[in-house]
Amino acid sequence: MAIAILKRRWLQAGAAAVLASSLVVQGGAASAADPATGEEAAAFNGQPGQWSGVPSASAELVQSLQVMKAVQQDGKLKLMVRGPGLEGKGIWYIDADGDEKTGIPAPYWANGGGIDFKVSAGQMWKAANGKWVSAGPVATKTVGDTLEAEVDLAALGAGDATIMRTAFMLAGDQYLPAPGKRMLVVPPAAGAEFGPDVQVTVDGLADDWSAVKPAAQSADGQTSLYAAEEGNSLVLLVVGKLAEFNDIYLDTDRSADTGYADVGWPSFGGDWLIENGALYKSTGAGWNWGPVDGANIEYKQAGAGDKLTVEYRIPLASIGITAPKAIAVGFTSNDVTVPSADLRPPLVAPPLPKLKADGDPSEWASLPTTATGTGKAKLLKAFADAKTLNVLAKAESFDAETNLFINSDNNADTGYNGWEYKRTGADYLVQNGKLFRYAGPGWAWEEIGPAEWQVSAKADADGLKSLEVRVDLSAEANAGGTMRVAIGVGEDYAPAVDAEGEYALASGRGGAPIVIDGQPGDWASVDNAAVGTGETVRLTAAQDDDKIYLLAEAASVDTRNVFYLDTDANAKTGFKDTAWTGFGADAKIEFNKLYLYDGKNAKWKEAGPVRAEIEAGRALFYFYRDQLGLKKAGALAVGYVGQDAYRLPAAGGSALALKKSVAARAADKEAYIPRERFGVLDNPFMGWAGWANATTALEQPHKLVYANIAWRDLEPEKGKFDWAGIEEKFQFAKWKAEGTRINLRFVLDDPGDDPDMDIPQWLYDELVKAEGGSGAGKWYDTPDTVVGKGFAPNYASPTLIAEHERVMTALGQRYDNDPLIAFVQIGSLGHWGEFHNWPEEVSGAFPSLAVSDQYVEQYLRAFPHKLIGMRKPFPIAASKRLGLFNDVFGSKGATDEWLNWTEEGWNGIGPYVEAGQDPAAVQAASKMPDFWKFNFSGGEFYNGNPLLSLSNDTIMETLRQTRASHTSWMGPSSPAPFRLGKDIDAGQQANIDLMHNTMGYRFVLESASHAAKASPGRDVTLRMTWNNKGVAPFYAAWPLALALVDAQGRLAEGSVQRVGGVDVREWLPGRHALKADYKLPAGLAAGSYKLAVAILDPDTGKPGVHLGIEGERGDGWTTLDRLQVAR
Repeated sequence: MAIAILKRRWLQAGAAAVLASSLVVQGGAASAADPATGEEAAAFNGQPGQWSGVPSASAELVQSLQVMKAVQQDGKLKLMVRGPGLEGKGIWYIDADGDEKTGIPAPYWANGGGIDFKVSAGQMWKAANGKWVSAGPVATKTVGDTLEAEVDLAALGAGDATIMRTAFMLAGDQYLPAPGKRMLVVPPAAGAEFGPDVQVTVDGLADDWSAVKPAAQSADGQTSLYAAEEGNSLVLLVVGKLAEFNDIYLDTDRSADTGYADVGWPSFGGDWLIENGALYKSTGAGWNWGPVDGANIEYKQAGAGDKLTVEYRIPLASIGITAPKAIAVGFTSNDVTVPSADLRPPLVAPPLPKLKADGDPSEWASLPTTATGTGKAKLLKAFADAKTLNVLAKAESFDAETNLFINSDNNADTGYNGWEYKRTGADYLVQNGKLFRYAGPGWAWEEIGPAEWQVSAKADADGLKSLEVRVDLSAEANAGGTMRVAIGVGEDYAPAVDAEGEYALASGRGGAPIVIDGQPGDWASVDNAAVGTGETVRLTAAQDDDKIYLLAEAASVDTRNVFYLDTDANAKTGFKDTAWTGFGADAKIEFNKLYLYDGKNAKWKEAGPVRAEIEAGRALFYFYRDQLGLKKAGALAVGYVGQDAYRLPAAGGSALALKKSVAARAADKEAYIPRERFGVLDNPFMGWAGWANATTALEQPHKLVYANIAWRDLEPEKGKFDWAGIEEKFQFAKWKAEGTRINLRFVLDDPGDDPDMDIPQWLYDELVKAEGGSGAGKWYDTPDTVVGKGFAPNYASPTLIAEHERVMTALGQRYDNDPLIAFVQIGSLGHWGEFHNWPEEVSGAFPSLAVSDQYVEQYLRAFPHKLIGMRKPFPIAASKRLGLFNDVFGSKGATDEWLNWTEEGWNGIGPYVEAGQDPAAVQAASKMPDFWKFNFSGGEFYNGNPLLSLSNDTIMETLRQTRASHTSWMGPSSPAPFRLGKDIDAGQQANIDLMHNTMGYRFVLESASHAAKASPGRDVTLRMTWNNKGVAPFYAAWPLALALVDAQGRLAEGSVQRVGGVDVREWLPGRHALKADYKLPAGLAAGSYKLAVAILDPDTGKPGVHLGIEGERGDGWTTLDRLQVAR
């Protein structure tokens, strides 16, 4: 099967530098001996495995709701939830228009921004001008552990085609769906419920209707109305007590504002009347009817007494209907009314069409449109029934690769995650008549067998061809009745590509009739459900002599965590508006920052950052006691609000009381324990990378920018390099002055809006001369949603290879020894220098490894002193220990695929191996599972929009990718230019800072110990424990150094010494213990000094890395404890 390469979602920067120059410092070198092997047992710091047995306090909440279901049926929204403690309690939240921008927000769910109605205790409330106003009673019923409710769609202001969303909350912080998830989608009933399939002969006999249930009955049950649509006719049967005048009323526009309404049926206006076989059309309000001639109605009466029958066949065309649709029907006969006047008349729906994959779309006429698309893909209809999916797609043609994606379990978290939509989760793929099951990760599929697949022979009147597909998934365990679908025809999709969107919901049967009786049995056929997780949410708190630790644990935990602290045990002081009694909050933690309450002005004041370590299942926060103004351990009370939903301890009770403390280790009492810094550290070679040519300020902390140098700009005339122009364009002088380094990428093909070249004209002319016009390369012109427009040169041309080596040599001579250049990303090949020409049928084939390796070797020769990286793992990247960058970071499917490449080798390498080579062996040679230990792991956010990956409902996945990828830097598609209050809010800023604090390296000196006194000229043995709390090492060969600071704050002469035997590049994430012998200068004056530590930049001889501890001076050195020097 074809393997599509994901479309480019923005460029990246990349490159890396190992600074090889030697460091000249004052004095000698301190030696490091006996570096510790393994991890030293650490003091308590809240990490997993440390909480058992330590003094702490905890509270927990168990989610006990079991299942919630919802369906639109019979003109009503019907709701059901099961679980303990219901008893008529709880609140249903309803987004009746599917619009998150209308209504009142419910912060518990990811798409809960537009709640229009809520139902509680038999009453409905409507959102109006930001307030809830009563909207009347609703029917509810509770029996045991089941609560049901139903609401008229008319009361919700909903039309027949409205997709709704709903969710449920029960007192005690019980939720379905779980907080942070999306509300349950409730598809419309119209087109999803079908009438009976009948074959009727109009003879006044009821035997044709034996398998059909009455559509409605009179109040006394003596008269029944049967109704169905058969072909292009409406067929009706009335059985029971009848009189001389038998009147059938038809509401064909489903509006009470038109037609005859005097019978009194709710929401009904009779547009047509059939009286004893004659057809009349409503001509105005009241009893105003005009006869219709030539209606061709079949009419037959039979029976006797109270068992009279009357049967009808009405051509739909005679009542103004061109295709089968739902019609409301009522009947009167003197004093008999069916249904009774206080009930809504039944809808007569067309039967389920007999769908076949035959290329003829006519049977789909009565089914609703599932989605519309863009480009070639115009329309998508899908119908799921009993684990069988039928699909109709319309497009200009289906000549391009056509992929039907099926989310069979209605769960976006499982299956293939593509870039086209925010929520995908394809469990199955149908491609050109073959069915595949997702095997993962990335674009990995297992063929199951054939699927029915038929394209129409001719186009319709609109010039569109039809594709019909039928997929039987009844043998597949993870297939449900509710499915979501999308189709891609080439690079055009239905639904249209949407970075905030998802697959479209296939229509389906309405299921068995739901009766609101508190019994769950009739819901068995409805699989549109939110299932309870049963998760436990736990809050645990601990303290030691210096710090307070707060831990939230739950499967669904994310970055929305608020802690309230009562520090003075006085409920009369502090913030009162919390969930707990006898509690006054003097401090809170929110957005990973500490706030103190100013009671005088009734405001929260920011008091600095706290340490936040948030990963799947747990969120740990810790900070220093004195940040609260407290000097020693004492009693504290803590309350927690997670995901704007969970409150621990339970609301209405007491807050969590923390009294005891964790005892300090004896070793810690003897050592100097530096004070940790919690904020963002703006350090070199990591973090956010902005565009080097940005004309507006990069608001976020950054030490990297990205420059993509096009060959045409660098060498407009052969042999004449415009270094000044390039360096002015990318603001080299500005970044050097600011201490910001550049990720450099050289590109030959940068697609854009205009069909231009990124190689110089002179080079194009040489290629044409050497290879001919068609052999020089390939012009391409595609929509921006594909790649855009541009020119892909013939990379295999010896002329291009030779000229490329010449320009690489010049670039190396200019920048290889320039410390301003941080990393070099191998570009040159493919669109944006990303090593692909996708789609190759448009842009030309990507070259073989034998060709691409020549370009890589040229980079290696040109930049021997820089760290170099590639977009994909190739055998040459593995053998040369190159770095890697992922230009679709944030996309779960694409990043998991990229990670799989590093573990298993690039699975798309087969077409590019040389004749006679074994593709499996070449793929195996491209494995690079540990590349990040030696060279950078970088990338940029997919889709050109970093905020898609930094929102509350995506940040946890983004953090997972950061840890799994061991990411050091991210850009130029990054949040670097975003300004707080203008582009982002406080929550987004907190997520941005959290990711910044997670990626790259973060060196925290946890302890240092040495003799209290020493003499000049003698060694001082210093033991240190460092902890790299990042996810990657530091890749530059910069030395660790020690110094002494005298009483006047000056560096003591001759005291700056490198610590020999220490290579900070080897400090992988985790702890590293070392012992260093630091020789005091022989001429050192007696007195009290402070030890100082730094990682020095070899190019300046000055400290170049911010350490994760307090004590940093203006010159970059970080002071530790005192050393007394006596002669």
